[in-house]
Amino acid sequence: MPSEDQKPDARITIEVGGTERTIFMSFGLLNEIAALVQSPENVPELSFNSTVSTAALHLMLAPRDKRGNILPEGDEPAVPLDLDPATAEQLLDWAGGHVLDFFVRRLAKSAQLFATRADRLAAAGSSLTSSVS
Repeated sequence: MPSEDQKPDARITIEVGGTERTIFMSFGLLNEIAALVQSPENVPELSFNSTVSTAALHLMLAPRDKRGNILPEGDEPAVPLDLDPATAEQLLDWAGGHVLDFFVRRLAKSAQLFATRADRLAAAGSSLTSSVS
């Protein structure tokens, strides 16, 4: 895992079925994995929930067209049954680092946005509670 201030590598090269593959963590892929995980506290699901880990591996390994759409599987599944467990773990750790980094950055920026508008938020909250009385 990267250190606290080091971003995960944008690309990872792995061997799948005797073929070297490079996977790029695009915003589209990151968004798909983030939607799968849903929140920072669920990032461990990539490691411990087989449904989530299989879905994430499929998102990363499935062939895609130029627009990023997943192509239908041919004779070979996107996640081969003989995928080396260490390779799968490497991919899931890489994806988890990206998703966690994304969530932490977004939370920090949201906190900063809320802090710059604290007075306006307090006034809005005050007016909402006083109108209920």
